[in-house]
Amino acid sequence: MNQQPSNFQRPNDPGKGAGAASLVLGIVGLCTGWLYGVGCVLGIIGVVLAVVSGNKSSAVGLNRNGLAIGGLVCSIIAIVSGAGCLICTVCAGAAASGAASSLSSYNF
Repeated sequence: MNQQPSNFQRPNDPGKGAGAASLVLGIVGLCTGWLYGVGCVLGIIGVVLAVVSGNKSSAVGLNRNGLAIGGLVCSIIAIVSGAGCLICTVCAGAAASGAASSLSSYNF
């Protein structure tokens, strides 16, 4: 069978790089969510890049950008888990400080 080459070319996706960066930052943010808010910061940057990627893809006429959607989901989860770990760390520190100050008032 002799096939003729197709003239159809897929349009370039200008948001592909930002979508990939968003996905990477979301995954790294998930892995570092327990490090005093590092995952939260990476997640916020990932959300911004995912939105930029989606807007660039929509401007060209592409409806879906899987990298941007995956990056957005991972980044949101990284923000929530990072904020939760940061809140737990602050509460544990406050409880330990309160316990230490109440113990210092006892005379052993």
